[in-house]
Amino acid sequence: MGLFVGRGRPLRRQPLVASAALSVLLVGCLGAGVAHADTAAGTTLYVDDEAAGCNDTGPGSAAEPFCQIQPAADAAVPGDTVRIAGNSTSYAPVTIRSTGTADAPVSFRSAYGDGSSVTVAGPSPATGITFSGAQYVDMTGIRARAARASALAVEDSQHISYSGAFVQNALADDATAVIAVDGSSSDISLTRLEIDRLSGLDVTSAAGARNITLADDTFDGGGVSAVGTTGIDFAGDTFWTVCGAIGLTDGSSGSVENTVARSYGTTACSGTQAELTVDATSAPQVTADYNALNPPSTGTDYDWAGTAYATAQAFRTATGQGAHDLDQTDLTIPGGGVLAEHSPLIDSAASNAPGELSTDIDGRPRVDDPLVPDTGTGHVDRGATEFQDPFTVNALDMSAGYVGVPVTAHAQLSNPWSDSLDGLTYTFDFADGTTVTSTTGSATHTYTQTTSSTGIQATVVVNRADGTRVGAADHWERVEPVPDLTTTIGCASSPVQPDTAACGHETEFDPYSITSDRITFGDGSAALSVPTAGDPVPHTYKAPGTYTVTHTVTDSGGRTATATAKATVGAAFLAAGPVRMLDTRNGTGAPKRPVGAGGVVRLKVLGVGYVPASGVTAVTLNVTDAGATASSYVSVYPDGTARPSASNLNFRAGQDNPNLVTVRVGGDGYVDLYNAHGKVNLIADLEGYYTTTRSGTDDLSMSGLATMAPTRVLDTRNGTGAAKGAVGPGSITTFTLPKYARGWATVGAVLNVTVTGGTSGGYITVSCSSPTSATSTLNYRPGQTASNLAVTCVNAGKVQIYNSAGHVQLIADLQGVYTNEQAETTDDWFALSGGPFVATAPTRFLDTRTGLGASAKPLGANGTLTVKLTKVPAGATAVLVNLTGVAPTANTYLTAYGDGTLPTVSNDNLTAGQTRPVLAVIPVGADGPLRIHNAHGSVDVVADLEGYYG
Repeated sequence: MGLFVGRGRPLRRQPLVASAALSVLLVGCLGAGVAHADTAAGTTLYVDDEAAGCNDTGPGSAAEPFCQIQPAADAAVPGDTVRIAGNSTSYAPVTIRSTGTADAPVSFRSAYGDGSSVTVAGPSPATGITFSGAQYVDMTGIRARAARASALAVEDSQHISYSGAFVQNALADDATAVIAVDGSSSDISLTRLEIDRLSGLDVTSAAGARNITLADDTFDGGGVSAVGTTGIDFAGDTFWTVCGAIGLTDGSSGSVENTVARSYGTTACSGTQAELTVDATSAPQVTADYNALNPPSTGTDYDWAGTAYATAQAFRTATGQGAHDLDQTDLTIPGGGVLAEHSPLIDSAASNAPGELSTDIDGRPRVDDPLVPDTGTGHVDRGATEFQDPFTVNALDMSAGYVGVPVTAHAQLSNPWSDSLDGLTYTFDFADGTTVTSTTGSATHTYTQTTSSTGIQATVVVNRADGTRVGAADHWERVEPVPDLTTTIGCASSPVQPDTAACGHETEFDPYSITSDRITFGDGSAALSVPTAGDPVPHTYKAPGTYTVTHTVTDSGGRTATATAKATVGAAFLAAGPVRMLDTRNGTGAPKRPVGAGGVVRLKVLGVGYVPASGVTAVTLNVTDAGATASSYVSVYPDGTARPSASNLNFRAGQDNPNLVTVRVGGDGYVDLYNAHGKVNLIADLEGYYTTTRSGTDDLSMSGLATMAPTRVLDTRNGTGAAKGAVGPGSITTFTLPKYARGWATVGAVLNVTVTGGTSGGYITVSCSSPTSATSTLNYRPGQTASNLAVTCVNAGKVQIYNSAGHVQLIADLQGVYTNEQAETTDDWFALSGGPFVATAPTRFLDTRTGLGASAKPLGANGTLTVKLTKVPAGATAVLVNLTGVAPTANTYLTAYGDGTLPTVSNDNLTAGQTRPVLAVIPVGADGPLRIHNAHGSVDVVADLEGYYG
């Protein structure tokens, strides 16, 4: 099985070793040949082809250097050093014939020129560097390149050391190696080299050559062929080859240890190629151990004395060699041979291998990796690269930079080997002329002026106690003026805890630390210190209402910021009905008799029907007059309080009229109904109640009101929401609310219902399921257009209306929905969040008869009143108003709304000369007022505030 007889390799390649330190070796004169003793002092000759005064016939001094290397080489005598400046241009090919001595070799070193590497190259097919008849010569950091020829040739030379360089040839045939050593040469040291070619051989040594060392080299593309060579030692080399790494033939002798070889993969090599080939004439004189081989899929690990061995185990068993070798069954050698932590190549080589160096290809020392067990002799890694302590500086963290505010910089270290941090020094450069040295890893600095938009580059350099560098990091920072201190706060309540406001607060970024963060809740309770960031802060109020909550923060810079928000707490609504609680016609809830002029009915509501015995703040009743003997009005108010001047129900003799009433409950659990004139029977149906007391854990029946622009959801006159046409006697009409009211969160709806064109007298009942004749929502007479506010439960977004008699047209306008705590959550994203109800003492805020709240004149046809709500706090979303139309000059209707365009709905439908109140839920406009529109004729308008919603 021959070596290197094939052709071809992948065109896409990576550098074998990514070596920043090698560049230092190339220009910094760090390396030295291993073949010789300490250099005796001699003359320094200078070469610089870019120096203005360079002269190849000159003295070669620093002031007048040679232009090329050849005259310097010709002039050098034992002990001399030739220093060659690294420039962007290549030096001409050179033949070294210098003769030094063991104690005084001739040395060639790279020196700093324009920052480039020293490269020797010539026109094709010239060899770059040739040692011919040279003795005791050390050359370090001088790159050699050639085309169609060897880049470096050693001919009839002894004691030559060439190290720390990149060597390459191109376009050469397979027999022309990058480095060629002839059979008359001996004691040749080729170390710390990067050797590269596209195909063929990297190094050849001819028959007769003796004592050649290849140590800590990398071979990219080609391999090494030694023919009849005595004493060739490979130590710590890394091969990334096409058709095998090493071939020793024709009686060669030597050693192959600590070497790593892997292929480019499947190649077009002829035959089965081995990474290590030793023929039968050489095998008795060659030792192999501590190597790691990964052959191509078409190749094998070893070809030893004519026998192929596919694994290290097979090779070991058959030959006794390679006792510590690794192969593809042990690891996959990484591309380029670059080591990673925990690699089996770490600390597994022989430190006493022939030719092994004390440092790696980059001149870095051998180190013990504490995370990897030592399986070799000493702490040497296999291959050309020694895995170094990964202790370094990961990053520089800095707090934001603001003028006048101290910033803290902190060096982030990566220390997987747990090195001691004792003695470390951290030098912080804040890029404004200030440098701070610390032993703690942190430093504080105060910038005094702003920077440009690109900022400044702060740095930290970390050094050990002995001055060696651990690493460095930087951080770009833009220094800006200190931003104003600002804070915000917002409060909301939940239907299950309507008397509790949860207030979320946030302070905008402040470079100073916050020293005080407090909330006052506006009810006289003590201020509460709160965390600067966190969950909303709850506070339970003793009384319903709207409170001003104040958030105040102070920072260490002495600045204070304040923000306020309105918190409205009150009661949650629970739909409960319709249930009849009062009927003086049959003695339900009061004696069986009409209520006389000036009479008062005390109606117990707490603990009756669905109403709890405690915790109820108000009830919603549908109140109806029946059989009145005279025109009169009824006022509904809390028992034990003064009767208000406002009326809730106005009627004429002989008429039956309903109106929805929300009234606070007296301290004794009663409400009073007062009749002004004549005699009348009174009927009251419970629709629901308001409470601050939870009836159970996460009670989903507790709800808050969410308002929207009044929306018509049913009109049988034109087929909106139901079939077109008047509904018949005993019928149930079902209609569906908008999408946002169809989910789990919507438990109730506020509807202004209207009947018109009835063929006979009757009543309707609004409910969410199977309404019956036990209660009524709205009573009507033949041909009458009448309306009333209804509060009903909702079942999956559906509402039903029962009609008692005759045929009649039905209209329903949606004023609001009651939603529970599932609104705007994953349970019901579409639902609107509702707010609590705050009941107030009935307060008249509008009366066009007297000029209260508006001009003292009736509201004309197509006229609109804009009324300011002076008794309603900012932040209220809607008001509950008893709206009364007084003595219109024509049949008409009133529409109440917040702002925007006039909605196509009605609240109070009136016949000429009629006085009629209706309860209305009216959204508060964004500008604060509410608006009342009259359709026809002229009419006086009276409005009494019953409460508001948060």
